[in-house]
Amino acid sequence: MKIKQIFALLAASATLASCSFLDEYDPNATTAGNFYTSEVDIQTSLNGVYQSLTQSYYYPYNYYFTDVRAHVTVVTDSGASSGIPYQFYNYTLTEENQYVYNRYTQLFKSISRANTLLAHLDDVSYSTPEARNTYEAEARFIRALTYFHLVTEWGDVPLVLKRLETKDEVEANNYRRPKREVYQAIFDDLDYVLQSPLTDFQPAAECGRASKAAAMALYGKVALQCACDEDLASEKSQFLTTAIDKLGQVWGMRPFSELADIPYNQLWDLSTQKSCPESLFQVNFVQGNADLGSIWNYQFGPSTTGITSYKIGQMHNMTTPEVYASFDEKDVRRNYLRSTTVAGVTYYHTMKYADLECGANGYGGNNWIVLRYADVALMLAEAYYWQDQAEQAKTYLNMVRKRAGLGDWSGSDLRQGIYDERLFEFMQEGLRWQDVRRMYTNQELIEHYNAINSNFSVKDLLLPIPYNERVLNPDGLYQNPGYNVD
Repeated sequence: MKIKQIFALLAASATLASCSFLDEYDPNATTAGNFYTSEVDIQTSLNGVYQSLTQSYYYPYNYYFTDVRAHVTVVTDSGASSGIPYQFYNYTLTEENQYVYNRYTQLFKSISRANTLLAHLDDVSYSTPEARNTYEAEARFIRALTYFHLVTEWGDVPLVLKRLETKDEVEANNYRRPKREVYQAIFDDLDYVLQSPLTDFQPAAECGRASKAAAMALYGKVALQCACDEDLASEKSQFLTTAIDKLGQVWGMRPFSELADIPYNQLWDLSTQKSCPESLFQVNFVQGNADLGSIWNYQFGPSTTGITSYKIGQMHNMTTPEVYASFDEKDVRRNYLRSTTVAGVTYYHTMKYADLECGANGYGGNNWIVLRYADVALMLAEAYYWQDQAEQAKTYLNMVRKRAGLGDWSGSDLRQGIYDERLFEFMQEGLRWQDVRRMYTNQELIEHYNAINSNFSVKDLLLPIPYNERVLNPDGLYQNPGYNVD
């Protein structure tokens, strides 16, 4: 028996026992016997749903699956962790990649937490009639957001919309569903949020909580992603109409006049970040706390002391010299990239996540901004471009350029201009892989990245289903194209 087959049997035994795929153990347990007795227990459970976004393989290590994979940032140590991180940059991912497995299981654990809360909502009484439905709306927003990551990274994935109580239920649901069904489930969750009593915007003290405005922006983003998906081409016009409708509505709700009225540094200055009117949804972190603090402060920092904290930077997720050179010299966003040279090679680290007051441990108070109004404006530019409404597209494109200190766009390739602007605006914010999937057809994407690295092929359009999961149900968890399956 081959070593891989032996490993398969061991993996199957261990994973079935723990059911890690759907996090069968209740991570939100608040009382003995997993029994919810009060609204406080529901609130604690909801906090657990939000807290799942801060786990390593949700947003903290998000960059491997987004910016590194899109080749706009680089893994500076190709031998780190036995070369596992470098596979994302070098397009040599395999189904045994541990980071892919950790990402896949973490996202499903987040969904399981949301499902657990939803299953217990009717176990308790509430202080107000609106409270129950507000909690449901928040949980369903997180579930929709998480499934958006899953479907854009893996394509078809298991679709689980209820709490699974037994191993038999887990096994019965552990198969891939067509991404069209996954997208519909996302829209269904967001429709519920938009019809709920949830507030339109959250105050600064609650910036880490969902809102209707955030749900509206996410709805538009998902519809735009669908519109650019070749597998859903027959519905492209409908998806574009939906995207423009939702994005236009949330743009009309904005609590400011012009985007240029909000200085770019308000987004990243820790004294203004939580209250910045441009932000729609942030993941909250607590400065100086080893469990609740953010790690990008030192993880993205240069390998010297005294720059962003007393902790030596790890030089992860460095911007490439080619990308840095593509910024206009007058672009205020360029100032957030600082050069650092190691062994004769120059890289650029971001100052978006710098915390100069975090202390010796390096744990920052920087939030991860998931949705913000510049994203809404540029998605409107995209949607109007795909609808052949160039002048409308330029209007929204130029709003973002104006805030960056640049003049109106005057190039000859509007599609390239919009996606270049997204690169400059959201550098190291983890949006680039979804962006290039909209920018290019599948064939264009393969040709573009194959010209950069000949390892890129059809397999790199999607992540592999992790081997530890696929072995549990080889037929139902079929592998994505291009990955060798024994």
